[in-house]
Amino acid sequence: MTSTAGPGGERYIVQPVDPHNNLQKIPLFVGGVELASLRVVFYLEMDSVETWLKAVRTDFAVHSTLDRTPLLRLEYRADMHSDPIAHWQIHAERGSMSHLLARAHHVRPDVVAKPHDMSSLHFPVGGERFRPCLEDVLQFLVHECGIDAQPNWLDAVESGRVQWRRFQLRTAVRDAQAEAAAVLAQHGWTVTPPAEVRDEYTKIFTRW
Repeated sequence: MTSTAGPGGERYIVQPVDPHNNLQKIPLFVGGVELASLRVVFYLEMDSVETWLKAVRTDFAVHSTLDRTPLLRLEYRADMHSDPIAHWQIHAERGSMSHLLARAHHVRPDVVAKPHDMSSLHFPVGGERFRPCLEDVLQFLVHECGIDAQPNWLDAVESGRVQWRRFQLRTAVRDAQAEAAAVLAQHGWTVTPPAEVRDEYTKIFTRW
């Protein structure tokens, strides 16, 4: 892990590196043959209450060994304003999709600027709280793309996913405490609000 100065203060970067501290992609094999690689980078800063580290940016990208262009990317940017805060970008082409985008480009060139470049599309995937995690990407690569995996890999992936989703749930509860208290009360819990209820972070739930 390295640290740099970020817009919110100290920023920590977590990524696999080689012995010279350069970013190292994770090789992906099919039948023992390296066909692709996975790039993984997390950018972390302290949260708004200066208690926990939070991800402010993540970059997951699968690259083919045939060229430098990524096959697909899953990105998250906490400071995103125009595009979805968390999104897939797919580097592939399909004739019918290009046809749709080309027609849309003639009508709305301000929206569809690159009708023949499907990778310019940002597919929203749940925003800041409910976005996919690294474990989702790993399972996709094994189950859907046929990437080789170690024995018991699924146990490790599912364990990591549970941990991730529980952390995200805790943060979502902090953001919407009234809703959380109401649900608990419906299930028989006794919930006593504090003297001062923290403002809810509704902006978290409105951003796409």
